[in-house]
Amino acid sequence: MSREMWELDIYRQQGNTDALVATHDFQSLTSLRIAVIENRGRSFVVREPLHATPQDRITLLDLRAQGFDIKIATQG
Repeated sequence: MSREMWELDIYRQQGNTDALVATHDFQSLTSLRIAVIENRGRSFVVREPLHATPQDRITLLDLRAQGFDIKIATQG
């Protein structure tokens, strides 16, 4: 299955586990980035679209370096 949109899962800490709060699809990395910033303090799993570039990956790693708990799921 090809992935054409950015997918974002948002989790919140619940006891010793993370509970899924929401799943969103985004046309652009900019929109996904805004959603991450608006949900500071949560954990995230991002699935990149097939058209993601190395610069997109750097943007996600920059968010991680700013303290956001972001996991990047690889194409499988």
